[in-house]
Amino acid sequence: MNKIITSFLIFLSVAFLFGCTAEQEKTSPSGNSIKIGVIGPMSGKDQVLGEDSLKGIRTALYMHPYLNNGDIIELLVVDDKNQPELAAKAFKRLVEKDEVVAVIVTSSSASGLVVNSLADKYRTPVLFLLASHPDISKNTEFVSQICFDNTFQASVAALFVRDELLLERVAVFKNPDSYHSSSLADEFIRKFRSIDGDITDVISVSLTTDYGKILSHLRESDVQLLYLPMAVGNAIELRKQLSVMGWSPKGMGADGILTRAIVEQPEEVRYLEGLFATDLYSTTVEITPYGRDVLKTFRSLYESRGSTFPAIGVEGMDILMDAINRCGEFAERECINAKLHDTVDFEGLMGNITIQSDGKASRPLVVNRIRNKQLKFVVKVY
Repeated sequence: MNKIITSFLIFLSVAFLFGCTAEQEKTSPSGNSIKIGVIGPMSGKDQVLGEDSLKGIRTALYMHPYLNNGDIIELLVVDDKNQPELAAKAFKRLVEKDEVVAVIVTSSSASGLVVNSLADKYRTPVLFLLASHPDISKNTEFVSQICFDNTFQASVAALFVRDELLLERVAVFKNPDSYHSSSLADEFIRKFRSIDGDITDVISVSLTTDYGKILSHLRESDVQLLYLPMAVGNAIELRKQLSVMGWSPKGMGADGILTRAIVEQPEEVRYLEGLFATDLYSTTVEITPYGRDVLKTFRSLYESRGSTFPAIGVEGMDILMDAINRCGEFAERECINAKLHDTVDFEGLMGNITIQSDGKASRPLVVNRIRNKQLKFVVKVY
């Protein structure tokens, strides 16, 4: 069992480092705390998901160090390395031993589907930040997502390719061992065919895939666009081969591809130039007043660049605190869960977020194009 790697009273840590905020001055501290668990990959190949999301969570807590009743949030952070069996152990430990009132999960869909199966058993609200598989909130009362799910994301991608780019012939690549990749690919194929698009090929890939032969075949088949909901390493290797071939079909990736490329393969990001990508956020779109406050605070706390992962960490923590505040003095698990599912038009960084009764989020999706290591805004879809 991975031990808890961080357990701290957030007020004590950040206030000591950064001083008091205006909110601290006008809220009388109660001297009490409320425990929130955070499960995510703080080490391993997916470390960026956990570490960057946690920066966002801590930014939210710095901006709002007290709940309305003067209580403070105590975070208990557990590293699951993005491995489902470790995520399950972490959840049980946080609920049974540490008695947290809610859990935030920053891991991807494979871990999310395991925690999903435990939420109702322990009647503990779980807020998923990044897990976007359509079954994450299925058949459970105690799960909420604040990321749009893959059904919506892939459907928007298919409509954009067919109706905006006016392209007909698409090849789809996917990682068959990835929940995220497979569900995106399957939904894109279904939607694109339903609007009279032609899926010429569906290619399963791995780290050892030889793209040269595959791409030569696709060029001969007059494929116009490659849909690439795949690991960033795969996408970069494919785009490298396109460069060698001198072939430039349009391409579309999925959420988080640029963020992960910058962290994991910064010297190779240039190969993603020109790629379209669906995402939660954009570098160039106008943000909300709340978003401007968040960005200013984040930059004062961290030297690292903002990205998808800390952005959704801020929103997730603020949405959870809002639910706790609306429970008043009775911030117990059942009430927090009910208030999460009653989140309506919460002001996010780039638009309002509503959590529906089934736990799924209704929020804007942005189609961007990668230019000079930035997500350049193309269109926003609600």
